[in-house]
Amino acid sequence: MRGAIERRRFRRAELEAPVVIRAMDADGAAEQVTVTGQAKNVSLAGLYCHVKGLCPFVAGQRVLSSIACSEAQVRLFPFARVLGQGWVTRVEPVLPGGKRAGDDLSGQGTLVGVTVA
Repeated sequence: MRGAIERRRFRRAELEAPVVIRAMDADGAAEQVTVTGQAKNVSLAGLYCHVKGLCPFVAGQRVLSSIACSEAQVRLFPFARVLGQGWVTRVEPVLPGGKRAGDDLSGQGTLVGVTVA
């Protein structure tokens, strides 16, 4: 979008790496509901990922997320694994041809936004 005002607090880093998102119960304990996907980008405040198929999470649900970087990515980013607690901010179906210009998200799936607290 041209002329759009960036409202994010932190800059996003383009990072394609495996991500695991696990639901948390009201006491903060991890539940059995786990989803795996591919992180598309990360920031200090959260992550944006693509999950194949339907996602069982809903906006507002507490989750634990883990991103595992490859050896090559560790040379570019100062971490090998990122773990964070937070909540799901959005769950959207992937549209045919990709959600946004530049995204290669063909096929069925779900886009998930997670805010890390």
